[in-house]
Amino acid sequence: MNFIKGKIKDFYLLTSEIENIFLNEYMPGAPGDHVKVYLFGFMYAQQGEEMSHATLARQLRLSLEQVDQAWTYWSDMGVVKKHPRRDAGDGGCHADRSDSSLNYDVEFLHLREQMYRSPLTEVQAEPDTYGEEADEMLQNQEVKTLLSDIQLITGRTLSAGEAQEIYSWLADLGAKPEVIAQAYAYCVSRGKNNVKYISKVVTQWTGQGFQTKEEVQQYLDEVEQRFGMQKRILQSLGMNRSATEAEKELMNRWFDEMHFSLERVLEACGRTVSISNPNLRYVNKILENWYQEAKKEGRDVNKKVTVTQTVLNRYYEFLRKKEEKEAQERKEEIYKKLPRIREIDQMLTELGSSISRNLLSGGRKSDIEGIRRQMRELESERAVLLTENDFPIDYTDLKYSCEICRDTGMTEDGRRCTCTGRRIEEAELWQKSN
Repeated sequence: MNFIKGKIKDFYLLTSEIENIFLNEYMPGAPGDHVKVYLFGFMYAQQGEEMSHATLARQLRLSLEQVDQAWTYWSDMGVVKKHPRRDAGDGGCHADRSDSSLNYDVEFLHLREQMYRSPLTEVQAEPDTYGEEADEMLQNQEVKTLLSDIQLITGRTLSAGEAQEIYSWLADLGAKPEVIAQAYAYCVSRGKNNVKYISKVVTQWTGQGFQTKEEVQQYLDEVEQRFGMQKRILQSLGMNRSATEAEKELMNRWFDEMHFSLERVLEACGRTVSISNPNLRYVNKILENWYQEAKKEGRDVNKKVTVTQTVLNRYYEFLRKKEEKEAQERKEEIYKKLPRIREIDQMLTELGSSISRNLLSGGRKSDIEGIRRQMRELESERAVLLTENDFPIDYTDLKYSCEICRDTGMTEDGRRCTCTGRRIEEAELWQKSN
């Protein structure tokens, strides 16, 4: 008897087995487009399907340069290997013949095998792995202590490859042992056990000139404090998530370059209640305006400028009169170009008065409805005339800065309008210019 398992013929009904090591160790810190390239390429590789870099780029709506950058990133992370182009592959992602810059295949490596292979096997298979320089380091008591500390931190025996990596940090980067130990403790506490990830942390800290664990701790305290500030800002905007790199850069600029206090930034965030989609770009615009204004006046950016209610009321009145004047100018422009519009507006005014008289005198309902029908016909004619002559239908209407309160500062139910925050800022400048 033979047993035969049916095969799924539709390629897109199959599944891809992504290692949890990739999802936990590599994906969180990777750029989004790089992750897309890896997952899409892995899907084709696992099913043994051909896929060129150009096709992958088209399907993901990326450029070939972005695809190349992604494979280079994953190669540097030790997740894939790039092999020079050959005629036939073994489940990799193939190059497009039309693009010589991507003339290589991509091999997806088994991450579990790399992370958990036997240290003893490695040492026996490669007896000369360390080299003379590494052997000398191994005799150094400080290095011995470092390796021992790292094994206590990680709770596992170091592989020969990881030990060699640590030696390279000491010899090539000039990293200090206590900085390396601190890097391991920091990464492990955050669930990041991969040596490639730890290597990036060591490289960054050494590049910043850290030589003692006290310097590292001070830096981490500052980072933690800044992280807390960023979290508060996002939460004030209704965003319960971590900041993206671009958002971190923007917020750091407020503190490091503009020298705003957290309280002042949160005040700017509070001004976003008047918009439907609060965001950091809107906050940035407010802070930039405050910064330029303070710079021009030679005062501290965190010093507030207050506006009295009297000044604010005068500013609202100024806005209303300004718009009434501009609306009248638009209306005169239309009357000059389209005299029929003037006639229609006069007729609409008269008909409106007629309706009022009929309502007050108890006129017949049929008469009132007849007047309203005439008004609708005139309004329709007016709209057609405007659109046929390339004018918006509401061209002659009053256009308030805020349609909710009609530039009064108060809503119909007697509440303070949400536009008040912006009007206060504008009133400050208006007051100074007048």
